[in-house]
Amino acid sequence: MRKTLAGDGGAARALSPRTLRRRTFHARLLAGSIAALLAGGVFGHGPAEDGPAGIAAMQQRGEDPFAPVYLVTSRDSYLRSVAEFARAPKPLQDRLGSELVLVEVDNFRLADISQRIHEREHRCGGYFAFATRAEAEAFLQDNAADKAVRNQFLAVYSIDNQATVNPWLGQVTEANIRSSITHLSTSYPNRYYATTHGRNAATWIRDKWLSLANGRSDVTAELFTGCSNCSTQPSVILTVQGNELPNEIVVLGGHLDSISNSGSGESMNAPGADDDASGIATLTEVIRIALASGWKPQRTVKFMGYAAEEVGLRGSNAIAQSFKSQGKNVVGVLQMDMTNYRASNASTTLRVMTDYSNATLVQFLRDLFAAYMAPSGLTLSNTSCGYGCSDHASWTSAGFPAAMYDEGPTFPNLHTPNDTLANMGGTANHSTNFAKLGLAFLGELGKTAGSGPPPGGNALTKGVPKTGLAASAGQALDFTLDVPAGASNLTFTSSGGSGDADLFVKFGSAPSDTVNDCKSTGSTNAESCTIATPGAGTYHVRLKAYSTFSGASLVGDYSTGGGGGTQTYTNTTDYTISDNATVNSPILVSGRSGNAPSNASVTVAIVHTYQGDLKVDLVAPDGTLYNIHNRSGGGTDNINKTVTLNLSSELLNGTWNLRVNDNGPGDVGKIDSWSITF
Repeated sequence: MRKTLAGDGGAARALSPRTLRRRTFHARLLAGSIAALLAGGVFGHGPAEDGPAGIAAMQQRGEDPFAPVYLVTSRDSYLRSVAEFARAPKPLQDRLGSELVLVEVDNFRLADISQRIHEREHRCGGYFAFATRAEAEAFLQDNAADKAVRNQFLAVYSIDNQATVNPWLGQVTEANIRSSITHLSTSYPNRYYATTHGRNAATWIRDKWLSLANGRSDVTAELFTGCSNCSTQPSVILTVQGNELPNEIVVLGGHLDSISNSGSGESMNAPGADDDASGIATLTEVIRIALASGWKPQRTVKFMGYAAEEVGLRGSNAIAQSFKSQGKNVVGVLQMDMTNYRASNASTTLRVMTDYSNATLVQFLRDLFAAYMAPSGLTLSNTSCGYGCSDHASWTSAGFPAAMYDEGPTFPNLHTPNDTLANMGGTANHSTNFAKLGLAFLGELGKTAGSGPPPGGNALTKGVPKTGLAASAGQALDFTLDVPAGASNLTFTSSGGSGDADLFVKFGSAPSDTVNDCKSTGSTNAESCTIATPGAGTYHVRLKAYSTFSGASLVGDYSTGGGGGTQTYTNTTDYTISDNATVNSPILVSGRSGNAPSNASVTVAIVHTYQGDLKVDLVAPDGTLYNIHNRSGGGTDNINKTVTLNLSSELLNGTWNLRVNDNGPGDVGKIDSWSITF
């Protein structure tokens, strides 16, 4: 049921709980906005591009200082830092349930906002910026942060490449990092995204990085200009082509721009030594050491210097969205933003950000620190930085796994003329720790070509699907499955998603289109190979894109004559829940024998804005229903629960479905994922 409101003499009209919450949110925003205006003053003096001089500077370089810019920020940042400069606030939520606000501001106010966030919230970033309201709304509509934060991706984050990483660590040189920080913070008055200095700095970084490749044919550099609101500043991308797994991409990045509360336009005084010359300098040292050693990766690696981070994560967002639209497979992103300030009151050497980051990748960062840094007595703690604090948030919003180390308590001179190397002690000592961790991340996620089988993610586990698979036309994904003696009815099945993937299987070595033991080449992703009497050993499976495919699943299974032990089966494909409709999410179980247990476990993750609309059932292969949720909970958002069910009367093998029935108007959602363990 819906609560109703009636105007004077008007008919009552149904309002969903989301609408009611938004109205309450609107009222809170209005009250908070008034308080912010009274506290800060719309006409207070601001930094950088504010005031007549700043406006004139923008006009001189062909920018409209009064052009509307649309920001997406957190409710907290809106009330504390943005409200006094903004108009037309619109409350929204992302798929993580975060309370956000979409606002319109004048172009010349962006530096004011960045400075306010720094002063009042003691952090950087804090918002995404867009040229139009439609772009901002589309960004939120397509936001995939929930998957990026919660999902476990195809790649396995293993630490087993010490032979490559350990020799690198001793080569980190403080003087090299210090030299790069010095150049970036003193050779240009600023690296602001809309100045010639900002473009010149990007060109220098591109040339510097490419020079470190010493002419290698597998290393390329480019200036990325596909950002429509980055003015004249490009981002920089250095690519080291992968070998065994060239379609899996590892990203290490930092932003190259700077901003300050002093001066405007070409004359802005923004050295940005810590923010973020230090991050770019750290990446430069990582590139130098890795390429000088002759290292070649299994996965493709991309080093990135992002444009226009300080005015709304523009460069990184443009790249991440471009990669998303192209179906690129990014398996991990490490952000290097401010690496050189060591606070005297820091309780640990470094910190790792835990919010707006992929949980599995965050744990990988902890594991890297434990393996390579902790033995030297260094310490690590957890922290958070809020919505949109740095470029890793762009990758998270695009659905890719991203994470970030943090230098510790914030440098108090950020976004001022005092963000200099001298005010950080004149050395790059703290950045050397980040360089070592960058090298560890690079070596352990990129792996070393020719050093063994491709890294985790290619090994299939009996009966457990690999999901979310994608490849461009002509490309292939390779997997293996170890089959024991005595197994029978070996099957490999691909399904789901869109496009056309073909399946090839061979015992003992990789298959090809023409040399294989079995192939299935239909016109969709639904392919299957069965080998009745398989040999004991390793089967190699290739899923090749006849045309570009995405969202596919692959499972390998076989019979052993027993129950197969306890297995967990998962479906992470999204299934839209429309008003007054029923949707099924299937899981195929094969190669098992006997009945399911009396204590089977079912875990569901459903995104929906009104629990009371939903009936959720597990449907057994014979059609029997086992209820999980029956239209309780009223207007509460989402269903995330695990239940234990007695399925002892059901055969294990067959197609199990999670069935969701929506029986009310006004609220929609999706089955995000579910799993069954028996």
